[in-house]
Amino acid sequence: MALLLFGNSYLESADEYLADNPYWEAASLDAQEQALVDATRILDQNEWIGTAVSSSQPLAWPRAKLSFFDPVLSLHVPVEQGEIPIRLEKATAYLALHLVKYPTVTKGYDVTYDSISIGPISLSNSDAGRSSSPQTPLVPTEVSMLIQPLIFSQGYTAPGGWWRAN
Repeated sequence: MALLLFGNSYLESADEYLADNPYWEAASLDAQEQALVDATRILDQNEWIGTAVSSSQPLAWPRAKLSFFDPVLSLHVPVEQGEIPIRLEKATAYLALHLVKYPTVTKGYDVTYDSISIGPISLSNSDAGRSSSPQTPLVPTEVSMLIQPLIFSQGYTAPGGWWRAN
C-alpha cells in the first residue's frame, strides 16, 4: 500500500515521531503504512475547525481559515492553508502506534459460545460482550488531548466568522 499525503494519510512516515519505539520498529513497513491509513481514517471522523480547502479532497485536512488555541503555549496558533498542524501529525503517529501495538483494537470483542443449536435456536454459556482482557480504547487519551484544540466545539467562532465553507 502506498501512502498518499492528503490522499489516505496525514503522514508519509511516522518515523520522526516514533523513532526508537520498539513496537513501531518491529512492525513491517506494510503494517506501519496500514496503521497510518487506519489512524487517519479514525481521526477523520471528528468535526474539525476551519473549512476544507476543496470540496473534492478525500480527507478532512488540509483546512483553511483557521487558528486554534494551544493550551500548552497559551496562545492562538494560525494554521496556513494546506498545512497540517503538528498536533495532528503527532496524533496520527501515536494512534498508528496504538493500532500496531494493539492490532485487535478495531475488531471489538471476541464472542464465544459453548454450544449453538439451529433448531428452535439456542445459545448457551455465551461470553458475548465480554473480553478476556480489559478493553483497550480505540483512541488513547494522549491522542484525544492532542486533537482537542482542533475539534469544533460549542462556542467556537472561526476567525472571520462561521466555520463552514461557502
